[in-house]
Amino acid sequence: MAQNLNVIGLISGGKDSFFSLLHCLANGHRIIALANLYPPSPPLTNDSPNEDTGDLNSFMYQTVGHTLIPLYAEMLSLPLYRQEIRGTAVNTAKEYSTIHIGLDYNVSSSTALDSDDDGDDETESMITLLDNVKAQHPEANAVCSGAILSSYQRTRIESVALRMNLVPLAYLWQYPELPTPIPREGGLLEDMAAVGIDARIVKVASGGLDEHMLWENVCAEATRKKLAKVMRRFGGSILGEGGEFETLVIDGPEGFFEGSMEVGSEERKIVRGSGGEALLTFKGGTTTRRQRRQVHDRGWLEKLSIPNWFDRGFELLLDTLDQDREHAPTLQSRPLNKILSSKQYNWTDRYHICTGRWTTRISNLSASHVKDSAQAQLKEICRTLMSLLEHEIHRSTADIVFTTILLRSMDDFQAVNQKYAELFGARPNPPARVTVACGKTLPPGVKVMVSVVIALCPAAAHQHLHVQSISYWAPANIGPYSQAASVRLGSDDDDAPAIVYIAGQIPLVPSSMEIVTLERHSGQAERDHDTATFRLQTTLALQHLWRIGKAMDVSWWVGAIAFVVAGEDDIRDKASIAALAWSKIHVPENLVEETGRPTPTNETGFDVWNERCIDNRSFVTGQENVVLPDFSCLSLIDDNGAELSVGYPVVPQFIAVEIAQLPRGSQIEWQGLGVSRGAVRIFETFQEDGSSITACSVASDDKIFGFISFGLSSTQDNLVDQIESAISVLRRRCKVSGTAKGHRIAYTSHEIDVTRFEAQIVPCRSVWSVRGEELAVAVLVEYEKEAE
Repeated sequence: MAQNLNVIGLISGGKDSFFSLLHCLANGHRIIALANLYPPSPPLTNDSPNEDTGDLNSFMYQTVGHTLIPLYAEMLSLPLYRQEIRGTAVNTAKEYSTIHIGLDYNVSSSTALDSDDDGDDETESMITLLDNVKAQHPEANAVCSGAILSSYQRTRIESVALRMNLVPLAYLWQYPELPTPIPREGGLLEDMAAVGIDARIVKVASGGLDEHMLWENVCAEATRKKLAKVMRRFGGSILGEGGEFETLVIDGPEGFFEGSMEVGSEERKIVRGSGGEALLTFKGGTTTRRQRRQVHDRGWLEKLSIPNWFDRGFELLLDTLDQDREHAPTLQSRPLNKILSSKQYNWTDRYHICTGRWTTRISNLSASHVKDSAQAQLKEICRTLMSLLEHEIHRSTADIVFTTILLRSMDDFQAVNQKYAELFGARPNPPARVTVACGKTLPPGVKVMVSVVIALCPAAAHQHLHVQSISYWAPANIGPYSQAASVRLGSDDDDAPAIVYIAGQIPLVPSSMEIVTLERHSGQAERDHDTATFRLQTTLALQHLWRIGKAMDVSWWVGAIAFVVAGEDDIRDKASIAALAWSKIHVPENLVEETGRPTPTNETGFDVWNERCIDNRSFVTGQENVVLPDFSCLSLIDDNGAELSVGYPVVPQFIAVEIAQLPRGSQIEWQGLGVSRGAVRIFETFQEDGSSITACSVASDDKIFGFISFGLSSTQDNLVDQIESAISVLRRRCKVSGTAKGHRIAYTSHEIDVTRFEAQIVPCRSVWSVRGEELAVAVLVEYEKEAE
């Protein structure tokens, strides 16, 4: 997204929406208008603010101080558009979808609220508001919000924005977890104070906060210290994310704020509610204009804290990769592989279905008989998939949690993506996904191949992470895929372990959505430019995987795949760099759990909607930060089945897979499979008939993952027989009973007779182990034990 956007700023009067606007400007965007939603009564005019009569107490909108909102038009010299809030919170789910309120996802803006029906969802009020703004400013192409931690608010704004072809911006999303150039004890509030934001507390609704806090500047050091003390004692968020307090901005940095707001004590009135709640109502206010030279002052930009690209641990990792470049393996000539070829057997249109206890896999869907475009082939694949879901699996597309799309050429990506999106329509959470181009290793005539993982548990037992707003946190998913999806291994137990599928992550700079380059990172090129660029891309994409994993409570990785684009002369180096990065980040001394700032209270680690609305808690207490990797959840199992202590760093499984192309011209894409909330048993690596076999299990061995690989030197002509023999050893070693074959995924550059070996096939140019050895094949095997 290499463009400067014309942004509509959604404002409530609170601190977060204005601070987010500053970050829009810092990222080169232009604020063209302000937009605000107000409660249905009393009637308001822009010219004469009336006395505030109350508070909607909405989880979506702040309405305290709404009568003063018209003053911001003069304070910022920006046009302000307002719309009355209609309806209530009809859809109260954390993830928002128009399906639940009976609206067509592609509803016309002006018809979203075309009646006086009290059944309208309050979220849809934004449609009418933004439609009015776009009518006056057709150049508008983005909308900015101040969402920090609440998925409830973020998903609703994203739903409206994307329906109106507006790019959602949320530069404060997960901001408290991100590293900053200058560690600040006061966190986000101190960052706001540094640029001159004056935000007054206008409502308190938390233990330890009383009416004496009203009209204090929340960014002031004394107020921050009071809040920190209260939150330590009573629990809650120092940022007010759980509704502990609300604020009204009366001033901001010179150069953006052209005036300030003045509200005298005689114009403020305290209204006391139940349970110690108190808020301010206002009779009116005035603005004071700044001198002209102050209006054009942009000094605040130098004081604005922009999060660093890398967490401390990944900054150290990048340094380690740079330092170890002198120890890279010497390039050797590669043996001539038997490259995968469908000429030896009939692979085309041979899909495979494998059903377990918690998931069903449909693999290798293709349509080579369709001689038209990749999009036309995908249309036929989708028709087959829908038929299988309805008649054999008895599930819907809403149950698909992960998709693998293999293209012949990345040139077909946009067309295929458009057709693929039609599978999911208005559903808020499409599956996680990995998309790579395999080139000529796909069978002749096959331009696209699709494999899916389908959750068999109830919808409540599989969760998604689908952040579509541009932020500093991780790349936005503005498209038909989620960052991650999980399947809980026990639908009746909220604390049961879950398997987490992480979408493929490429090295996009989150705030710009551009592929990272050395020039963008350091401003200069290095002598070994290509290798240095690959190290940089490897580290940033791996950090994306890590942040998403932590957001999904992943405590251990089953394994990871680094899809790599390379040439004959540098694939070994690139595979080694990726392997080194994966190994080093699991070494304890490299696991730096720092955000770059000390925090006196827990600012992060919770979702306001889960804590306050689902768990019905009065105060947001938060959770402990997720540790990844968490070695305390591991146990090692020896050859005799005895459990050993983990006395050394354990590195999860890894392979580097060479393919033809990746999205956006990236050189690497990381895909991960994680475990959340579960003990992990790791079986010691053992050798059998030239193979290397490892395994791990979760949920009391009810879910077993086996990893089998064969080096080039140990590969025989009967590769399928070798694999099946190794799988038999794996079953005995892990005590897998029954006749189920389990699901297999084979990454290979060699011939595999798919008429004899039922598996999901990922054909590639080469496969590499974590030790830098080129493999003939790597096979992931999954077993799900039947319920007793």
